[in-house]
Amino acid sequence: MDWLHDFEEELRLVFQESRSIISKFPEPLNSQGISYLDHFNVFTTGSHKNYICYLLPFWFQNGYNLSPDDTRKMSMGNVFFMLYFFIQDDLIDNTDSAHAKLPLANLLYIEFLNIYRSYFAPYSPFWFSFNRYISQWADSVSHEKEQDYFLNDRVKIAHKASPLKLSSTSILLLSGNDSLVAQAEDLIDDVLLTLQMLDDYEDWEQDLAEDNYNCLLSLTRSQLPDDRKALTEGEVKDFIFTSSGLNAYAKIAQATHNKLTAYEINAPQLISFHLVLVRNLQHISAAIEAEKQILQSGGLYYWLSKNIKK
Repeated sequence: MDWLHDFEEELRLVFQESRSIISKFPEPLNSQGISYLDHFNVFTTGSHKNYICYLLPFWFQNGYNLSPDDTRKMSMGNVFFMLYFFIQDDLIDNTDSAHAKLPLANLLYIEFLNIYRSYFAPYSPFWFSFNRYISQWADSVSHEKEQDYFLNDRVKIAHKASPLKLSSTSILLLSGNDSLVAQAEDLIDDVLLTLQMLDDYEDWEQDLAEDNYNCLLSLTRSQLPDDRKALTEGEVKDFIFTSSGLNAYAKIAQATHNKLTAYEINAPQLISFHLVLVRNLQHISAAIEAEKQILQSGGLYYWLSKNIKK
């Protein structure tokens, strides 16, 4: 099965129902919430695509015999929690917006709880996992700069998105596969790491300008001959385009993918999704290396390669 297109109709229902629920929020929180939802709606042109968030329950559905209705509810739960945590991220970056965003965040949080409270009793193991994932998120976002996770503790990069594991954990608990929860957590952490690595390649210039933590910048900094924390744009470009730094970066992602076969989790679309991420990094790296080879062959050859149709 295809990791995206086979679930398009189900995803439409997820976003339609989520939109319907948010539209019932009090004014103006309903319009603000719908605007947030549209910003992450996979079917909205120009939206930010957060595939793993709303597709993860569907990737676990067949392997663990979850009904279509329950799968959609789990996906909706992830959507509401995703929006809640994106608002938290916004508030961390800009505390001036708290007055406008905190009320909406709490309504989204309630909708998430409404979904999961219908499945799990107060003392279910699910809520212990809930507490742990929130703690992982809080620890990760609080210390990533000073602890340099990419060099020292890469799993904590994945922990920035730990709450989305609630859907996979809930599916495993509901299907009687409690013993697989820890494996699923590790698998998802591996996928989230590579996803962040790809995002960080795409965002490195903005992150450098805004002094945000970034995996690629961390790797670049580790190759400098001194202990400086500040990087210049030229140093990063030299690492990527001259020193084959992206090749080393892509090899880390490939090494992560090689680990995935050891997991006993029946979610092949999740593995396929990770392979797409790895290949994207590899293709970008290969394109850079090919461009270097052309340039090294001389100016005329470079002109011919760019101007003569194959």
